[in-house]
Amino acid sequence: MTKVMSAKEKSKPAPMKMSQLSEASGLSVSTIKFYMSQGLLPRPKKSKPNVAFYDQDFLKRLLVIKKMRAEGLSVSSIKSILDRYPFSKVDDWESFKKKASKKDSRDLEEEERLATLSGEERRTDAILDAAYDIFSAKGYQNATVDDIAQHAGVSKGTCYQYFSGKEEIFVATMQRTLDKLLAEAEAAAEGTNAALARLGFMGLIFINKFRDLQFMAIGSYTEIMGGNERLKKTVHDLFDRVAKFLAAEIELGIEQEVFRPLDAEAIAYAMIGIAASVGNRYLIEDDFDVLDSFTSLMEFMQHGLAAE
Repeated sequence: MTKVMSAKEKSKPAPMKMSQLSEASGLSVSTIKFYMSQGLLPRPKKSKPNVAFYDQDFLKRLLVIKKMRAEGLSVSSIKSILDRYPFSKVDDWESFKKKASKKDSRDLEEEERLATLSGEERRTDAILDAAYDIFSAKGYQNATVDDIAQHAGVSKGTCYQYFSGKEEIFVATMQRTLDKLLAEAEAAAEGTNAALARLGFMGLIFINKFRDLQFMAIGSYTEIMGGNERLKKTVHDLFDRVAKFLAAEIELGIEQEVFRPLDAEAIAYAMIGIAASVGNRYLIEDDFDVLDSFTSLMEFMQHGLAAE
């Protein structure tokens, strides 16, 4: 008996083979297969083990990815966004960007932040995200620009469009990591004016995020010992930023007469050393109790810095 097709079924486009999908999307077969291998696209429907067909939903998703890539988003960023917001068409992505752009920057989720960046900012972000991962895993000496480019999903030439070489990428990665850390520390202390409490909140952030800073120390000190003056100055400036950041909080405590008058910057450097020591224990001791240790340190700070 012959099946009678409905008008809706007749108007529905026929599934496509890979070559047809490539033509319809304007993307090469190898590019589409790469996106599939990275988990950006669903598995195709197969009528036979070696014959796959792709429907209109698959094409629409592919066009969303094409649009996002054209705007400078890395493959990892696209996956992060689509895992949480599985847009079915390009208009969904455009609407998402508009809504995100109307929010206060402090209220943005990471996926929304990526959506609001310009193309150049996204590429720079992708390169520095990849650089952080590569430098953390391989160290400065063993990492290459090729490694970073491959991890970021961009060409080596693209990296050189934004950075002169590995050292500049490393410096930018250190500065960006510290920017994030100080912003998180400031956010943690927001809402309280009590100097000791503010230092406590900030200290916990420094310790819990110490792993993020490890790659900077490991990579930079070897270079500094080898005579790299640029990295030496960069590391000095980064430490100086942290010290001044903490010194401002100590000076607040002195004004509030919670702390006795001392050299705030010298104390700030001592606190950096304490945070690094606790952070190292957190990394190497499986049963290390961060909160218990930090409570003891806060008692030490209170009695060591308290006003008479």
